[in-house]
Amino acid sequence: MYAIYDSKSAQLSLFEDEKEELLDLNEAEEILRQLRSENPAEYERITQLRDGIRSARASTQKGMFVFCQMGRFQQLFLIDSNGAVASKDIPRVLGAIKCGADENTSRLPNDYNSSLMKIKSQFAEEAKHRRAELEHTVSLTHGQRYVLRELGVLFRTAEDEELKAQINILEKAFRSTRLSNAVKREINLCRRNAITGANLVRELGRIYLQHNMKEAIEHQRLETEDRPVAQIICSEALL
Repeated sequence: MYAIYDSKSAQLSLFEDEKEELLDLNEAEEILRQLRSENPAEYERITQLRDGIRSARASTQKGMFVFCQMGRFQQLFLIDSNGAVASKDIPRVLGAIKCGADENTSRLPNDYNSSLMKIKSQFAEEAKHRRAELEHTVSLTHGQRYVLRELGVLFRTAEDEELKAQINILEKAFRSTRLSNAVKREINLCRRNAITGANLVRELGRIYLQHNMKEAIEHQRLETEDRPVAQIICSEALL
């Protein structure tokens, strides 16, 4: 930024990479639209390709390209020759993989699959972390945060194993994103009345039984089991 304002072209040249081609997302979409218009059969063939397809070709940039998806979370990766992530920037990644239809493919490297699995594992951890952050910040009401915080305080000081087991059940139930409006009103009343300790456990136990919240735990379990898994849509070795 200093070099820009100081108009020192010699310093600005340090940040320029003439060998690197960028492809804007709008340009990429235009290429697809043109292909669909001029060669609909080839466009249809491409759209029907199975997930996980792999390829390899000669390139000035050495490494690999990987496109991962987990539910709605998608990510493009440009990996360098050492296996490290070189970029997740869409124009840079698209620029690296752009090539003509008549370009020859190459043989996949022997260690290709192991390198691919490392990127997939890294992506899965990122996706899980992002999902957990969204769930934590978006789904819980003020009443839920209050009762969960107070239950946590009580759990850390409790010595009775039966009480701890009861607290665990209540925490799972009241952490659910499927609480009815009636339950939310009741736990918000607990917050407004500053109910804590054993009194809070008794009150939450009453709410749990009265509103049949065992179903909330079952829904939470099913949501966890049904969560999408990380998958590789396509990848390419850049040799």
